Amino acid sequence: MFNKKIQNKTELRDEINLILNKHSLLNSNLESQLIISYSAKKSNYLNVKFDEINIQDIEKIIKERLKGKPLSKIIKQKGFWKDLFYTDENTLDPRSDSEVLIENIIKDFSALKNTHFNFIDLCCGTGCLGISLLKEFKSSKCDFIDISKQALLNCKKNISALSVDDRSNLFESDLFENYPISKIRNVRFIICNPPYIPTKEYHLLDKETLHDPKLSLDGGSKGLDFYIKIVEFLKTQQYTGDIYFEIDPLITEQLSKFLLEKTLKIVYKKQDYLKLDRLLKIAFP
Repeated sequence: MFNKKIQNKTELRDEINLILNKHSLLNSNLESQLIISYSAKKSNYLNVKFDEINIQDIEKIIKERLKGKPLSKIIKQKGFWKDLFYTDENTLDPRSDSEVLIENIIKDFSALKNTHFNFIDLCCGTGCLGISLLKEFKSSKCDFIDISKQALLNCKKNISALSVDDRSNLFESDLFENYPISKIRNVRFIICNPPYIPTKEYHLLDKETLHDPKLSLDGGSKGLDFYIKIVEFLKTQQYTGDIYFEIDPLITEQLSKFLLEKTLKIVYKKQDYLKLDRLLKIAFP
């Protein structure tokens, strides 16, 4: 696969970068480092020694990558916030877009860094949102909710790997259907990244995103199905906390209109690193 005998880690990185670039794969320099780190069983490229690298593993990974499979689905891990998370075909990959939710919750609850409180990670997938917050708020507890049994197994792997087992509970539930309703009154906030791609837009997604489960992407005809179900249910329960919704520019206007019709206060809207609408914070009366 490589055109010359590789003498060191830097040469190997450059060769991988060249191969990926030839196939017009984005982020080839970063991916070449991630591939090398994974082959050496290290979390950081800078800590990899050349004799720790498994060239055969690298060749296998590159072959899969050139077929269009996302690197995260090949090596079954993706970085998010401050940690690596296990992911596979059963879970939506963690994405840096979602970090804006973590950033703003940390700001909003900075005074509660060492306070006991409960929150929910709804539609949790890998658990990257809830786990990242558990590690920031050392005295908090999180209930992780997802409809997918396989997604919850991945979430459990990440909970154990990142040592937050004693502050985590998992619930296999279609939104709040199988969740103990009495617990909602003791929840400080809910963080939620629901499926929000309008059905007609689903097949227009890039090929790599289509490797994520459709269950985690398709938000119904207008992309609003899950937001509507969640909000309407919480209103029936006299929920008085906040909810942090991940959103998409495709649905911002219609979702805002729906929330105002429900007399809910939109505390703020935030954009991600690409200046795209990505977060709505909503306060329940």
